[in-house]
Amino acid sequence: MTSTTNDAPARPGGAGLLALLRRLTSRDHFILRTLADHQVLTTSQVADLAFTSLRAAQQRLTTLAQLGAVGRFRRNLPAGSEPWRYYLAPAGAALIAAERGQPAPPARKVTARALALASSQRLDHLLGVNGFFTSLAAAARASSGSYALADWWSEQRCTAEYGEIVRPDGYGAWASGGNVTGFFLEYDNSTETTARAAGKLAQYADLATAEADGVLVLFWLTSPAREAALRPALERAQAGAVTIATATPAHGQPAGQVWLPLRASHRTSLASLSPATSWEGR
Repeated sequence: MTSTTNDAPARPGGAGLLALLRRLTSRDHFILRTLADHQVLTTSQVADLAFTSLRAAQQRLTTLAQLGAVGRFRRNLPAGSEPWRYYLAPAGAALIAAERGQPAPPARKVTARALALASSQRLDHLLGVNGFFTSLAAAARASSGSYALADWWSEQRCTAEYGEIVRPDGYGAWASGGNVTGFFLEYDNSTETTARAAGKLAQYADLATAEADGVLVLFWLTSPAREAALRPALERAQAGAVTIATATPAHGQPAGQVWLPLRASHRTSLASLSPATSWEGR
């Protein structure tokens, strides 16, 4: 079960949206765009993206919910035991649609989509994927310009681009100096067999052939035990111009020296996995 809140929402009509627009900062617009592209974020994920503290993120997100720009939900658990999950509310969706030159989605459709998301069995997986990328965003912000998350594609965008060949959980580009490491993410929460997970590599080999370029695939795994179990299957399945590296949260954050390429003995950082390629700027 879930509880939701969307206090004193702005009406999606023109006058209400204009009033809302006057209350939003450039950072608010960035948050709304990110929610439009990636569906749902926790409070801490929004903090990683755009704030210097969790408390500041909590306060601003509460205001955005009261304004009707975002909605939020969580399960009916004891207060404070689960973070709010934020999504784009009808007024926020209308603003982003106007910004992108698109028709505003009907409010009932936005609400129905949020309800489906709140009850989806894939919600934890989606939050895990988004948490991976917001962790990279936080590391980039802390680096004072040394690193940047130059691209972050959702599963939906990857499917639209590559769905006839492969369906990754996301695509990212990690910039460091003059190099850009482009990668596809496989967020593995141990719900499928190692053989099935490794079987995806044939599709990535097909993509490398179709693009006439190398492909880097990152497997972010639940635990060192899952990593140890999966790596032999990945080594047997590796084919074509596909580079694979694995890591788990037990080793640290994804921007750090946590990645172990296949048949390697030492972990390396994301920035060191590959040089700039033609994926840059796609």
